[in-house]
Amino acid sequence: MIARALLAASCAASLLHCATTTAPTSSDLAPGDAGPAPSAEAGAFEIETPLPDDRVECAEGNKQIYVLGTDRALYRFYPDKLSFDRIGQVACPTLSGTFSMAIDRRGTAWVEYLDGRLFAVDTTTAKCKPTPFQQGQHGFENFGMGYAKNGDADGGETLYVSGAGLASLDTKTFELTFLGSLTYGRTELTGRGTELFAFGVESGVIAGLNKANGATEVTYRTTAVNERAAFAFAQWGGDFWIFTGDKHSIVTQYSPATNTSKVVIQNAGMLIVGAGSSTCAPTTTTPR
Repeated sequence: MIARALLAASCAASLLHCATTTAPTSSDLAPGDAGPAPSAEAGAFEIETPLPDDRVECAEGNKQIYVLGTDRALYRFYPDKLSFDRIGQVACPTLSGTFSMAIDRRGTAWVEYLDGRLFAVDTTTAKCKPTPFQQGQHGFENFGMGYAKNGDADGGETLYVSGAGLASLDTKTFELTFLGSLTYGRTELTGRGTELFAFGVESGVIAGLNKANGATEVTYRTTAVNERAAFAFAQWGGDFWIFTGDKHSIVTQYSPATNTSKVVIQNAGMLIVGAGSSTCAPTTTTPR
């Protein structure tokens, strides 16, 4: 469910500033507004206290889509309203740019950065906690991420990653388990109930994957094609929501039921480099 910055250097450098509770308008983001990267020496980074263990599954706020902008802020996106609410600044201890994000059922955003480090971010406070994840397992350097339900009686879910193939990631041991090869290259992942999907911005293809081995079982072709775009991808309401752009993000809604793509936001007012929805998100469409 997460997001890929193909222009990584540009995205990491363009730390846009947003101070409103909703996404800024395009007029707020003039080209000269980009600021310097945070300084570790200046004390910009603080290791936050561990995330609380008493969080309930599928809280109301965890049924939406979360996005990360190049301003290093976390937002909640409401697809039924086409609006963004700013949650807060994500101050993980790295100068690197965001690469991918996935959301679990308790409201933790698992955020991977271009330097390969993985952090746990509280989606209610934007507080950040480092993890012991080691980059390079099974040849996975950077990867897309997304959760899908297991379909078992206890309502479990699995975090899947796409990079050097398809793998699962255990967020207790932080070990990757290789599952199989993928037909498509650079992809982001999202779940729809027990189903797992991959999206590649270079082709605009959404592929339904076999979770056991990564084989492609179904494909959909969208109009969200941009070979040089930062991109992100999440499911909500049975549809797929695709965020693409190089200066600001365009939001495209793809409906597999009607096989149609529709640009619903021409300018999100920020460049989105990470997105995710939990398996609590609805999987049926509610008309606006």
